Amino acid sequence: MKKLLLLMLAILSFVSCTQTEKNFIETKDAYFGLTPPGLIPEVFAPGIVSDSTWAEHCQVAISPQGDEIYWSAWTGKYKSEDGSKNTEQIFYSKFENGIWSKPQLAAFIKNNPHGLNGGPVFSPDGNKLFFYQVRSPWVSSDMNTYYIEKIDGKWSDKPVDVGQPYNTEDKDYNPIFSNKGIVYKNLFGKISKYTYNNNNFTFADSVIIHKEFRPVWNFYMSPKEEYVIFAAMHEGGFGDVDLYISFKTDDDKWGYPINMGDKVNTDLRERFPTVSPDGKYMFFMRHTPGQDFFWVSTDIIRKLRKPESLK
Repeated sequence: MKKLLLLMLAILSFVSCTQTEKNFIETKDAYFGLTPPGLIPEVFAPGIVSDSTWAEHCQVAISPQGDEIYWSAWTGKYKSEDGSKNTEQIFYSKFENGIWSKPQLAAFIKNNPHGLNGGPVFSPDGNKLFFYQVRSPWVSSDMNTYYIEKIDGKWSDKPVDVGQPYNTEDKDYNPIFSNKGIVYKNLFGKISKYTYNNNNFTFADSVIIHKEFRPVWNFYMSPKEEYVIFAAMHEGGFGDVDLYISFKTDDDKWGYPINMGDKVNTDLRERFPTVSPDGKYMFFMRHTPGQDFFWVSTDIIRKLRKPESLK
């Protein structure tokens, strides 16, 4: 009986893995068909996503199936109502009929052409896309999180305010989903933890990675909550905001944060980390003159966790 159960579990595991692999688009088509990076970060999709006509901002959002990519950027094409400021807009590309579409302005932000629209994040099932908006006239603290929903394979074009308690009087953005029904949010140095069920957020707790480190801007929590990658300034870094990683220990605590090294971090500012849904690549933004997105193999994470594994 025990052997039979083990066999059944193995079969179920294989089927589950196979289904997951089938859900993600073919390797030759994924990520615009680009040659994937190794342990040295490379600019992601130059001329497509990382483009000289705008300054990328926040993280890259990739659908669970890998067939949609969203990102936000500051662009001079759109101005605030008084014409004094560039605005942040959300763009996307979709893989359809065997090709990737040219970058397009997302339809669901057209109700807010003079405000800020950024930080796209997919829900784990890919049927919701969360993002923040500051609606015109600009009030910087009035940054709230909204979402659109995919219905019958098509995205709605009317953003829905997620409401309280997630949205507060402060800047609220970038929900990070785990596989445990938990959502994390960074509120300028303070990571908040929420439970999420049926579109409802319930505040659960605050998370302190380490008392010496205050995560700034966005961070990334792995789906299994095994590690967290965040941006911070700390003694011994490379001159500005660097990316650090902390691994969960056996006693369910966060280990001392590790600087991700001189291949990832520079004397410029690195922030907005995320990992692709297939777990193969880490993305982040670097403050080059054009604020480009970079990507790198997640072998770099495994190397930091087990240095001997990739020698």
